[in-house]
Amino acid sequence: MKDTLIRFLLAWALVATCLLFMQQKTLLVYRADSKYVITGKVEAKKKIGKLYTITVNGNVFVVSEDRYNNTEIGEEVKL
Repeated sequence: MKDTLIRFLLAWALVATCLLFMQQKTLLVYRADSKYVITGKVEAKKKIGKLYTITVNGNVFVVSEDRYNNTEIGEEVKL
């Protein structure tokens, strides 16, 4: 009985760990350049490692540290 319980708990832990890793989403980050003009409201700001990112219209863009610090959520931007 004890061995069955241990096997069940190990299997449960393995399944829970697999489900946890499957929930991670891939993040697609765009680098804003001068080829196109991107306009819209800033939905979110996030620092990922050494990258400063803002989310505009559901798309994530890498911006400079100055642009990141001077931009507020809800503000209209033109990249």
